[in-house]
Amino acid sequence: MKFTVATILALASLAVAYPAVDNSAPVKRQDIVTNIDVSIPAMSDASGNVIPFDATKVYKAAAAKGL
Repeated sequence: MKFTVATILALASLAVAYPAVDNSAPVKRQDIVTNIDVSIPAMSDASGNVIPFDATKVYKAAAAKGL
């Protein structure tokens, strides 16, 4: 009985503390560029933005960390 009451109180406090999420708001994950030509190669930069592929500008995370 004590465990049941404690469980219900814990779940109720979790439900009250959980932040409300506005599902109608769009989620911005990266800078959206609408004029990307899909017939050319593309890559992501260090920030996650999609840019045209250039072999001289490839971000190497391991090399940047000194590995």
